[in-house]
Amino acid sequence: MGKRKSVKQYTIDKNYLYVLLFIGFMLILILFNYDKIKNLIKNPQLQKEKVSVKQKQEEISVLDAIVHAKLLLGVPEKNYKNHIGEDAIYISIGIDSSEMDLNYANIIITGRVELIGGKILSGKEKNNGNKQVLEFEDPHDSQKYFVSLYYSKSQSITKTKTQLAIVVDDFGIRNNKLLDDFCSLNSNVTFAILPDQKFSKHVMNRAAETGHETMIHIPMEPVSYPRDNPGANAIYVHLSEKEIKRRMEGYIKQFPLCVGANNHMGSFATTDESVMRSVLQVLKDHDLYFVDSRTSQSSIAYDTAKKMLIPTCENQFFLDTPSITDKTLTTKLRQLKYLAKDRDKILVITHCATQDRYDFLKEFIKEIEKLNVELVPVSELFKSKLPEII
Repeated sequence: MGKRKSVKQYTIDKNYLYVLLFIGFMLILILFNYDKIKNLIKNPQLQKEKVSVKQKQEEISVLDAIVHAKLLLGVPEKNYKNHIGEDAIYISIGIDSSEMDLNYANIIITGRVELIGGKILSGKEKNNGNKQVLEFEDPHDSQKYFVSLYYSKSQSITKTKTQLAIVVDDFGIRNNKLLDDFCSLNSNVTFAILPDQKFSKHVMNRAAETGHETMIHIPMEPVSYPRDNPGANAIYVHLSEKEIKRRMEGYIKQFPLCVGANNHMGSFATTDESVMRSVLQVLKDHDLYFVDSRTSQSSIAYDTAKKMLIPTCENQFFLDTPSITDKTLTTKLRQLKYLAKDRDKILVITHCATQDRYDFLKEFIKEIEKLNVELVPVSELFKSKLPEII
């Protein structure tokens, strides 16, 4: 008959078993995560960078919160205006008195701002309670915002025409009768010119002679690259900030008469905030506006430009897609009418590649004369002023 184990010996054996089980579990864990651990050892900054990127993506600005509140309140686009001042962003929101009062709108907007950590600096009533002015500060960059709430029905303002800007992309490749045709169009049509093309500077000078505003059509990396090539000397996501800014400065040097810029292709580049900040900073340094062509639904270019206090707007639709037919023309005019109900500014884009595109655009311009819209160059979209806020 064997000796019976003592309590002490049994406890030691039990602890030894636990240690073996723990070691076995850790070996299995390491085995299944070998590749990740290997990458982390090679690049110890990887995990830190991933966390930083995630945190950056989750940052919501005061402007985002105000826009969200506007949507919750059901405020139409025509009653929402913003203006970039030297010291702050000024926002005007018209409230329908039959739907709600200013105090309710104030609570919703202030609540959304507080939710993202924004600071409420002050709040004032004016015009015997018919207007309220709220001052906020962004928690991320200390940007200040003045929000003016007013009763939209208390202002006897006659509906003015919606401003429409038409941008024609891809100039610079050709110098032929087609260029002459486009130059013969209404001088309020804006031309976007590709840099580093054979006739780029010629188009800029020719457009100036015919009174057309010009902008730089910045070549940017698309998702489909290299199958679709944006052109030589384009902006790619792998480029350093220094190189992106060098290329941007080169574009601007080529086009001293251009007053703004938009993206050519760029469905990949416009989704990268660091790339867009480098691009936009150069435009801001030269007092140029920016138009987001919206070649990707995931583009952050327009929102980034707003946060950087750059005059900006975004493309509402492309005129020449999906085809150039009478049916497409009818559809685009219907789309324009619908947008004009709630907007006082609209921008659309087409291209200069073919004669049928010119004919289509010419007919479109003829048809919009029957609508309550005013054709203007892009820069005119940034000149309208807000009602008095302070």
